[in-house]
Amino acid sequence: MGLNANLLKAISRKGFTVPTPIQRKTVPLIMDGQDVVGMARTGSGKTAAFVIPMIEKLKSHSAKVGARAIVLSPSRELALQTLKVVKELGKGTDLRTTLLVGGDSLEEQFSSMASNPDIIIATPGRFEHLKVEMGLDLSSVRYVVFDEADRLFEMGFAAQLHEIMYSLPSSRQTLLFSATLPKSLVEFARAGLQDPKLVRLDTESKIAPGLESAFFTVKRAEKEGALLHILQNVIEMPTGAPEATKKVKEQANGGGKKRKRAGGEGVPANEAPSPHSTVIFAATKHHVEYLAALLKAHNYATSYVYGSLDQTARKMQVLEFRSGLTNILVVTDVAARGLDIPILANVINYDFPSQPKIFVHRVGRTARAGKTGWAYSLITGADMPYLLDLQLFLGRKLVLGRGDKSDSIFKDAIVVGSMVRDKMERCVEEVGKLLNDDEDLAAMRDVAAKGEKQYVRTRNSASAESVKRAKQIASDDTVGTNMLFENDEDNNIEQARLDMLAKVSGFRPQETVFEIGKRGGANDETADLIRKQRQRIERKQKQKAAKQQGADDQDALQHPPTSSASFHTAPEEQTGVDDSDDELVLTQPEGVNMDEASDSELELTFTAPPEDAGRKRKRSGWQDQEHFMSYTPSTINMAEDRGYGVHSGGTSDSHFLNQAKDATMDLANDENSGLKEASKPGMRWDKKGKKYVSRANDMDGSKGAKYITGESGQKIAASFKSGRFDAWRKANKVERMPRIGEMERANSHFAASGGGQGKRFKHKQERAPKEADKYRDDYEVRKKKVAAAREKRVGRFAEGKGKNELKGVEDVRKARKLKERRKEKNARPSRRK
Repeated sequence: MGLNANLLKAISRKGFTVPTPIQRKTVPLIMDGQDVVGMARTGSGKTAAFVIPMIEKLKSHSAKVGARAIVLSPSRELALQTLKVVKELGKGTDLRTTLLVGGDSLEEQFSSMASNPDIIIATPGRFEHLKVEMGLDLSSVRYVVFDEADRLFEMGFAAQLHEIMYSLPSSRQTLLFSATLPKSLVEFARAGLQDPKLVRLDTESKIAPGLESAFFTVKRAEKEGALLHILQNVIEMPTGAPEATKKVKEQANGGGKKRKRAGGEGVPANEAPSPHSTVIFAATKHHVEYLAALLKAHNYATSYVYGSLDQTARKMQVLEFRSGLTNILVVTDVAARGLDIPILANVINYDFPSQPKIFVHRVGRTARAGKTGWAYSLITGADMPYLLDLQLFLGRKLVLGRGDKSDSIFKDAIVVGSMVRDKMERCVEEVGKLLNDDEDLAAMRDVAAKGEKQYVRTRNSASAESVKRAKQIASDDTVGTNMLFENDEDNNIEQARLDMLAKVSGFRPQETVFEIGKRGGANDETADLIRKQRQRIERKQKQKAAKQQGADDQDALQHPPTSSASFHTAPEEQTGVDDSDDELVLTQPEGVNMDEASDSELELTFTAPPEDAGRKRKRSGWQDQEHFMSYTPSTINMAEDRGYGVHSGGTSDSHFLNQAKDATMDLANDENSGLKEASKPGMRWDKKGKKYVSRANDMDGSKGAKYITGESGQKIAASFKSGRFDAWRKANKVERMPRIGEMERANSHFAASGGGQGKRFKHKQERAPKEADKYRDDYEVRKKKVAAAREKRVGRFAEGKGKNELKGVEDVRKARKLKERRKEKNARPSRRK
């Protein structure tokens, strides 16, 4: 790949010896200066695929002012992980890197930008804020990376990305990386790629080959009990404190000066998380809080993360799970991307995702690097259409209930079934008893139920065909116990009970309730009337069935099957031998490939008609197969490509802007406030303009009194130009920022690590105020300052209250007595003047 020695040494220090498939294909293209769209599974090394060429291209710090590389990430956690990789691979170089994410001090970020960084790793919102506030010139940028590109658009960063892209030079190199990308790049045209090269891996398997999955049909009211049943009887999750917590406590109680804090790096990375480590995905933050409290009440070591959680608390929760101090992590979809959890055994979808690509990202947390893992999903009646969409997207067989079990059935098929009723009912009763005893937990459940109503109202709709199939599956009632419980002792009893119920439900009596016991007895007018009515209805049904059979036979004589219909004929029906082979060979044009088509080509080219459309389907003999161009592509699996689409399945009415303005929930909205705001159409009253305005204007920064126009002409929030940068320049005595292309100032006091750490002296001594003088006018003010300094232990109050040198009456008496004793002992007369 043509990498330098320092970079190769850093790569080997990380333990990488062989590049991953995505790195093998993308690094040479990036080194050649081409725009690249890279697609691979989560955990396949996408971050290193763009960091290694970036460091190789930049080589060392440039004395000319201006950043040369920008990496945009959708979340703070992903930006921090990218920064960590850049620091590790950039050892041995003097490249300067800065991190610009929300939640950090703006003044510190002003200082870091003034230190002339080479690489900027940022989230779009904060980077756009600094660009407008500081008036940044991005004409020096040569390398731009959109990490998790589809997530950037889905989270509502479209306006910021448009403004940033307008400021970038046209000669830049643009890279898009994500675990899911559509084949068509129309949806990403706004990113400004020029003749991009598409690198698309794992389009056949989509999820890790070592992942085994099981889907359980449950009722909505029994989901908590089903979750406990999976943890107790399937995963066999231990209760109480994990082994890692016990080790940390033993180390803390073992003595020694250096004691390790709980939650620190006290456990080796290859031992934690535990083999039972499980991530549970829920729909909203209210579900996360409710499930975390429920699991803690059942004595499970649990951590939780959601979008609006404080950054410090989020970091602590993830660190506890990574270090093995907790076995369960309850999260929303905000953790489906970016969080690097090296060892993960199980993933549970408590709330089934509404898009197939969200499912791919969720289960991408486990079965990494050739390891095995399990994914369990709870399916309610409303989730069945989304499951069928997922089955079309993955291209796997759907197995309902029992079937021919093989070793790889859970890897190669969608295995759906119910749980063992007896064991699950015990867990449901446990949850019910706990909710009756704990009022706080019951209140949290009510809040989660209200949040779920908002979530269901705003999530994407499933395809119409999947909804129809789901109704057929529900009406057939063929879903039995899941094959995962085939060896369970209670499963045979459960299956016998289901068989008995099926027989009872399928029983059709020969007589009505009015005729029972009346046959052969005395004449009963009611029984005779009902008997005659039933006989008349049965006679009409027989006549209708005979007429339908005659119509089918007549249609078969008028439209005999042709060779073009052989693709729709079942294999068991093709028992006869075709005598027209010789005639077909004579009429074929020269040069036509007569080899047998593969199953995948037939699946992509032909669609099997529904079973009940035999007579209604018309023959399309007017189509000339040699020149006819269909409006549907014949080389693309439409279900697969629709699932990869950013705009919720790629339908015409699901464009991104329409979604943002109508009742559609972004993945980042995991609480009620975001869901309600997304579902408010119509107008609002503008107090300044004294008129009604569209709520769509709220999204582009025009809500409220002030807004400004960006470089691209787009309206952005006026808070982006708050004047804090000018105040920072005055406080740090910076006349003007250096322009792009100028040389760095030799006497600049902003070092690479930020302001205030360079050559210029800045004292850090803290002194307490003087004692308050009661004869001054500001006595009360100074008295309060002295009290505050004493409380904060500043200056002379650092060691507590000072020594009182005034002597009391007792001290004076004691001193006089000691003096008299000394004089008597020495027997000397006192000196007299």
